[in-house]
Formats: sequence, structure tokens, C-alpha cells
Amino acid sequence: MSGSSDLPPPRKNPFSPMAVARITDFDADPDAVDVAITTDATRQALAHLTAYLDAPPARGGRDRSGTVVAVLGDYGTGKTHLAVRLVRHARQVLADPTHALYLDATAESFIELYRRFMQKLGREGVRAQVSEYYADIVADSLQSSGLTSDMLEWLGSRQLEPQEVVERLGLMESALLRKVQDTLREVTNNKDFGTALTLLLRPGFEHSVWSWLLGGTPDVVLVERGITTPIDTEVAALEAMGVFALLFGGRQRRFVLAVDELDKIFSADSRPQARTMAAFQTLLQVFAKAGACLVLCGLPDFKSVLPPAVRQRIPYTVVMSGLSQGEVREFVALAQEQVFGTRQLAPFTVNTTRYLRDIARGNARNVIRLCHRVFRMADDRSREPGGEFVVTEDMVRQAARDLFGSLSSDDVDGVVRRLLDANGLDYLHRHLLGVAEESLVDFWVTFPDRTGGCAVLLTRSLLDNADVGAVMRRISAVREADPDAEIVLLVNGVVADGVAIQLREPLGREPLVYVERTFADDFKALVGATSARLGGDGDPLTGLRLRMDQLARQQSSIYGFIEQLAEHMDGVRASSDRQLGAIQRQLGLLAGDARPDAGRRTGGAAAGGAAEQDRLPGEVERLFRDAVDALEDLTQLDAMFAEAFDHAPTATQEAVHRRLRTPEFTQAAAQAVVMQKAVRAFRAAVAEWYRSAGDDPDAEEQLEELCGIYDGIVEFLPLFLLDPLFTLAPWSGRAGGLVAEVNQGARRSRVHDALRNLSPRVRRAVVRSPHS
Repeated sequence: MSGSSDLPPPRKNPFSPMAVARITDFDADPDAVDVAITTDATRQALAHLTAYLDAPPARGGRDRSGTVVAVLGDYGTGKTHLAVRLVRHARQVLADPTHALYLDATAESFIELYRRFMQKLGREGVRAQVSEYYADIVADSLQSSGLTSDMLEWLGSRQLEPQEVVERLGLMESALLRKVQDTLREVTNNKDFGTALTLLLRPGFEHSVWSWLLGGTPDVVLVERGITTPIDTEVAALEAMGVFALLFGGRQRRFVLAVDELDKIFSADSRPQARTMAAFQTLLQVFAKAGACLVLCGLPDFKSVLPPAVRQRIPYTVVMSGLSQGEVREFVALAQEQVFGTRQLAPFTVNTTRYLRDIARGNARNVIRLCHRVFRMADDRSREPGGEFVVTEDMVRQAARDLFGSLSSDDVDGVVRRLLDANGLDYLHRHLLGVAEESLVDFWVTFPDRTGGCAVLLTRSLLDNADVGAVMRRISAVREADPDAEIVLLVNGVVADGVAIQLREPLGREPLVYVERTFADDFKALVGATSARLGGDGDPLTGLRLRMDQLARQQSSIYGFIEQLAEHMDGVRASSDRQLGAIQRQLGLLAGDARPDAGRRTGGAAAGGAAEQDRLPGEVERLFRDAVDALEDLTQLDAMFAEAFDHAPTATQEAVHRRLRTPEFTQAAAQAVVMQKAVRAFRAAVAEWYRSAGDDPDAEEQLEELCGIYDGIVEFLPLFLLDPLFTLAPWSGRAGGLVAEVNQGARRSRVHDALRNLSPRVRRAVVRSPHS
């Protein structure tokens, strides 16, 4: 035999393609761990947690003091991985592992965070904690009555529940429960919770109490006992979380709660109201008072928006940093040991791991994604005639360009133009400063009362000496044409550490790397700083005139935006009318299902019925639906072709032809369609898993395999290939380049939010689902 069948099978890739920390149900999968290396941040965080866990009880029978730790870091630096590791460590130390919990604040509100917190605690978990207080009170009653010590021993070891002891010995239950209620009111400092939690000990009240604890309207049995307010506001939710910190952290017990992605609640764009911030401050105080440990994880922005009074309640802060060269080598060896059983660096070398680390700038997620890609490239090369199983620097460079492709050059150009226009700055686009071709700058920005200007140079990723050489020639040409010019080098991609170092001296600063989340502020600040360094114009009237011109341009830009926004709203209104008509037609078709021939007339309805039978649990279904809808709304192929065949006027037909004649559109649309089919196939596989999993002990492993298959597929479908679609105006909207540019960021964010890390989010939602 010959051909591809003679080749050995591909090696199992020990590196995750998505590089997202695996969040599992700790109770169902206590041994599931990611590859873990101990960084300085890890050691620091574990030291704070260990100091809390090992602290002796306070004197006088009081509870030990609690603590709050903030873990801050940018995307991909390992915050979630560290949070999970801290919770696992606490569970190994604590006598009751349910006293260490992990939550992620994906719901963007404290109300939803609290509800998920309660679901994590569970009704039986809360009831068991209340029962501990009941057992203490029953034990005190037995000791004062001089009854047998055997009963006290059984009660202390929980061989007997306090209810059983009360029943066997004929103790006065009502009097004991009143003491429990008084104790819980004192512990929680809340009358409603003291009453409600005590009712959990009485048969027939569990459903009413638990429904209220999850945010429902108080039942009649609770209203009769004075509980009239639901837990349905941010302030009430934070107060309730503090109550359970007191409940679980009391009685000389320890309680650890890690809350991840807090930047989704606390950010500069969505600052909580003053009352909510005050309630959050109280929560931090309550955790410390309760002897509990609260770990808060998020982007650096999350802590910066907190007022000083709140920040003072966070005594410890751990800042995540990039991996070192040695840590990258250690990670590569550990990951391969976990899969192959032997710790080895090959097919990597010391030099390639160092280069890989420099390109990824130590970002853990990017390091892992690069490792996954180059391992596969090396394996593919080894299966060719004469090929070696070794990772080269060329492979690392190619993988970086494939994985970290950012916006297209035209997109970045448009982003810069919009920022300059919005700030009323005077500039020339694609301006030749001197006679040399290399002196062509992408933007030449000038300022009121300043001589000279700022040259903005756009470039792709800077990974090797060839990239540096090309940029240095451009910088030299600009300096030769205008020695006093300020230069801003904007990189659309990634910059290797070694390259950044080489460019610091000729630029006076490091290159500015385009990052969508922070670029607008970073670029504005950098251009403003260059203005301050330029020499001043001696004529004050000239400066005043230039400043007036700048204000006029800003005003003109605002008026233009308002006009375009009004035009866009007209287009949206027309689109909504057409969509309403389409919905009415669909409802008419669905209404025909009841007739005998409905199946022949509406084959799609039958498919819809099958899909309804396969409907997944709410959060899982939403994740798939959001991904499919985001891609469909991006291409709008169905709407475009439906309108083309609906007796469309000549102008519409020509618009369709223009789009289809554009190679960038057809290629990006094809990419979107393939992505959409991959998501639908993934959804169908998860639906089949739900039908067949049952009590299969390998169900968790099978779900993990499905997620891995999807990750392997989408590795070949990078999101940046969809970039040409983001610049197009919506099909049903009126043509208008400015409208498309204004909405471009929102359209990109929607698609990226729906598709990035889809498989780990699906897996997490499945684990949380009551059907799993």
C-alpha cells in the first residue's frame, strides 16, 4: 500500500486550542484539573489564602477574622485558572468542601450573581448549615438536663440529626426552634432571614422558603410571618450574600467564595449606582466580620472604578503578569507529561519556547494557543517524507500571523480617521513628507499653536528582523524629511518583546498595539502627549485661529453624525416593517400545520417541530442561538436573496450583484456560513448527548470530547476572516459609509461575544443545567 494510508496517525495534541480554564462541577468531577504551574502571582495568592485557612480562632470564642483578596489581570493572563485553583486548595483543607465556591459574574448584575450563588449552595446545603445551629442548641439543652453523653456524641458526630434526638427524647420542639430563630437573627443580623431559615427545619415550608431565597415573591406563609419583600434588587441581593457569609462563616467555620469576571459588573462603561456601591462595601465588611474569605477577580478596570472607601476594604491585591521563559518551558513539559506520560520539551527547543514567549509577550492564553498550533504544524511536517518532528521559529511566526490576525489595514485606517475626526484634529491622509517613498505616512496630524506635526505609521505584526528593518526605514525617512516630527507607530497585530526593545530608542516609546477595548483612549492620550512635546507657535492669534478651526471641525463632525444617525434610524424602521411582514407570513404558515396537508405545504414547519423536540435547556439553547443569529445577521444572505427574488426593483438587483462581485464579501460570507454550520452541528451533537447520556458514567468525558472536536474545527476558522463583513452597512439599511463605521465596533463585538470560547461556555452551561 502507498499514499496517505501509510502515514502514522496524528499525535494527540497536549495543548488546548482555545486555552480557556476548564470550569467543572467540583462535586461531580473533583479530580479534573488543568495543567498548573506555580507563578509568582499564584504563590502570592496561595499565601494569602493559606494564612486565612491556618489562622487560629479568635480569643473569647469569637469568630476568626476574614479577608478579601483582589486578583487583577488582563484577558488571558490566567485569572480564572488561579481562582479555580484557590477554590480547589480550600476544598482540600476544609472539613466541608461545600464551604468553598466559585462563581463567575457573567450575568452582569448582582441579582443574577446572587441567584447563582444560592443555586451553588443548594437547598440541602443551606438546610444542613441551619441544622448545625439546631444541633448546637439541642446539645446545649441535653447538657443542661444531664442526659446521657452517648446521645451528645451521636449528635456531635451527626449519626443522629437534631430532629431525631428531639423526637426520641420528647423535647419541646417549639421552644428549641424559637432559640434557633433567635440565634439566626443574631448571627445574620436580619429578622426576615432568621425567620425564613428556621422554617427550613419544619416540614412543608421548604418550597416557600427556597422560592423566596431565589428571588421569588414571598408566599402567604411567609407574609403571615412578616416576610413581605422579595430579594429582587441589587442592594437586596448583596445584603443576602452577606447574610450567607455570616451563616456559613460563623461557628468558628471558614468559608471561601471566589467571584470571577467582576469587571462585567464594575466597569467604566457601567458604573453601579451609589446605593449598590455602598451595599458592595458593606458586603466586604460583612465577609471580614463573618470570618470568611472573598476572592474578587477581574480586569484591572474593575478595581479602578471603585471609590476609595471600597478599595480600602480590599487589603490584598494580586496582579497577574506574563509568563517567564522558564515558566513557558515548564508548562510545555508538564502538558506533554499529562498526555504522553513523560516530561519532555521536544518537539520544542529552548530557543523556540523563548521566541514563542516573546511573541505572545507572556500572555498565558496566547502561549497555549501558539503551542497548540505549532505542535500540530510540527506533527504535520514530521509525517511528510524526510520531515522532522521539531518546532522552528518560522512555524512560530506563521502560527502567530494565523492566530492573531487583527483588523484589516483598511479597518484600522478607518478607526484612526474616526478618532481624529471626533476630536476635531487637522490631518492629512497618506501624506508624503519627503521625496523618499518610505517617508509616506498614513496620517500627518497637526495641532493649533504648534509647529511641526505627528506622523502616524500603521504596520502589521512585528515578529522578526525583517519586520524591524522595514519599520526602521520608514522611521528614518520621516526623521530625514522632518527632524522635529513626533512619530506614533501603530501595530495591527502582535509585537515580539525583542522587537519592542529595538524600537524604544528611535521612537522614544514602545509601539502602540491595537486592542479594541482600550485603543480609543490609548491613541487619544498618545497623540495628545506628542502635541505637548512639539514646539509652540509664537503668534497667539494664529493659535487662536487654529483652535477655532478645530472646534468648528468637531461641531461639523457631530452634526454629520447626527444626520447619519437619523438616516440610519429611518432604515431601521423600514427594516422592522419588512421583518414584521415576514413574521406574519411565518405565523400564517405555522397556523396551517393543523390541516391534513400542512406537512406537504410547510416542510420547514416539520423541521421546526423536530427542533422543538430537541430543545436544550435555556442557557445552553441561548448560547447556540446567539452564535447562529449573530452570523446570520452579519451576512444577511437569506434576507438579501429573499428580497432579490421578491419582485425586487433594478436598484436592488444591482446592489446584490455588487456585493457578490466583491471577492472579500464572498470569501468572508463563505467563512461565516461554514462557521454557522459548525455551530449547528455542535448543537445537534449536544442535543444527541442529552438524549443518550442518562446515567452513563462516561457522559462527562463524552461531553468534553464533543467540545474538543468543535474546538479543533473552529481552530481553522479564525474570526478575523470575517472582518470584511463588519464594514458593510446592514443590507436593509440605507447605504452610508459613516453609519457602517459607527456600527462596526458593535457588530464585531456581538459576533465575537457570541462565538469566542463557545465550547467552554456551552460545557459550563450544561454542567449548571438541572437536566445534566
